[in-house]
Amino acid sequence: MPRLRSAARGRPRLLPAIGLHLAALALLGCPGADPAERLEEARRLRAAGRPAEAAALLADLVERSPKEYTLRYELALSLHGAGEHKKALDEAGAAIESDPAALDARALRGEILGVLGRDEEALAELRGVVAADPGRRGMHRTMGLIHARAGRLQQASNQLEKELAINPDDGEALAEIGTILFRAGRLPEAAIKIERALAVAPRSPRARRTLAEIRLRQGRYEEGIDLQRILLEEDPADIDLLVAHASVLEQRGRADRARSLLQEAIDRGTRDARLYIALARQSRDRLDLEGAGALLRRALEIAPDDAESHLQLGKILALQGHGDAALAEFREASRLAPSDPYAYYYIASILQESGALEEAIDLLRRSLELDPLNPKAHYALGMALRRSGRRGEAEAALARHAAIMKKLRESDRSGVATAD
Repeated sequence: MPRLRSAARGRPRLLPAIGLHLAALALLGCPGADPAERLEEARRLRAAGRPAEAAALLADLVERSPKEYTLRYELALSLHGAGEHKKALDEAGAAIESDPAALDARALRGEILGVLGRDEEALAELRGVVAADPGRRGMHRTMGLIHARAGRLQQASNQLEKELAINPDDGEALAEIGTILFRAGRLPEAAIKIERALAVAPRSPRARRTLAEIRLRQGRYEEGIDLQRILLEEDPADIDLLVAHASVLEQRGRADRARSLLQEAIDRGTRDARLYIALARQSRDRLDLEGAGALLRRALEIAPDDAESHLQLGKILALQGHGDAALAEFREASRLAPSDPYAYYYIASILQESGALEEAIDLLRRSLELDPLNPKAHYALGMALRRSGRRGEAEAALARHAAIMKKLRESDRSGVATAD
């Protein structure tokens, strides 16, 4: 899911009203340094990547002048940049109370609400800003990112295109549209958008990461691998990218390098279940089932409620012939992630073998409601229906399996839509 861009990363575009507030600041009776100078120092700290220090400085100024709009607004920006989003929301609200006509605080409040997952409130606030200032930059982009994070990709694209109509060189909007197009399989269009994004924002992590995926999909493996490597050097804490990079390296015959990268992250003290899951998959591929099981149990020590760890442990137990234990893990994975189609598939597989055909059929149908393109589930459903005597339904399910497999072979993506 995309992260919302924080306005706190750069200096805000101040409306003319803020200039009046700054003039008033010069008259404040704060002891020590001039309050306007302290405000500028706070801005410099925030711009230098030290928002928590900026917030501490601003909090002192706010305590002395609680009704001053500029101080409240700047404190909200700094708290937002420091990850103190709930406190930032309160300060943005206080800024709005100080000056209801100023749009900067309303725009910031909408962004913070989006970060907090209060999407409908965020969108309502941002729409109000757009109604008051239709040409204001960044508002449609922020709304687009909220929609994208919620999976509403068409609405996200619409908002992002509106942003580009206002500002054709918005690199973040271009990168997000390119990513959406890539996820939709529209590779040539995605490449065009991403290349445009990088032309205006060459350092954009979002655009470079998507470009790496595009290059891998295009078969330009070394370019994609190099792009991933550079991004990881810049941000070693990006575990999703590290796991994806290790997977590509393994697929390209560099399993030793993939394992060493994952192990190095663990050795640095990174406690993240995803690292152990990735290493467990590699152990399974080497038929080291005991090692894979140990790694997955370590993942569950770190994150006991991680559905993926339970799912992968269930697979290992099933391969070891421990059907009851595997079934328990798959059921726990399903409980923790009820919208994941694959736990239902694996539960059904075990039940089908034990003769519980009707429950298996119901679970396979549920799995296919969530992922209609899983050929293995169609095949398993067809076989279960055949064993239950429903030959017409069975043949339809098997025909669907054959059609999906044919399409996957034609697109050379036979490993994509599987429950593996």
